Amino acid sequence: MKKFEEISRLGASDLERISLDEKIPVPEELSGRVQDALNGLEESKGTGSRPGSAGSRFTRRILPAVSIAAALAAIVAIGLNRNPEPEDTFDDPYQAYAQVEAVFAKISGTVAYGAGKIEDAETRIDKISYWK
Repeated sequence: MKKFEEISRLGASDLERISLDEKIPVPEELSGRVQDALNGLEESKGTGSRPGSAGSRFTRRILPAVSIAAALAAIVAIGLNRNPEPEDTFDDPYQAYAQVEAVFAKISGTVAYGAGKIEDAETRIDKISYWK
């Protein structure tokens, strides 16, 4: 089984090639390892160390499990996308550029909306913190 460091060094084409191979077995001990990691999280809650602090048991035990889970999710997502041909293509580069601009404008609007929501939440948190 590849380690996270090995997976993170693979390129997109390698990940896609691996995901298209249907003979990739899921290790039987994976569910036990995930369960052990979750049990370790429950144990670390009662130790008094803050989760997420540098050197805490939470960071040492759960962060690698989360990283592995994210890598596996990425491999599965690539594997589910089995259509090698793009759905839309453009013969005219100006149409393609216009489409890219439209997508970037939508992304920008979404990010600006999210940033506004964060700013509103921070303002509310500051007000609550002030009165405590």
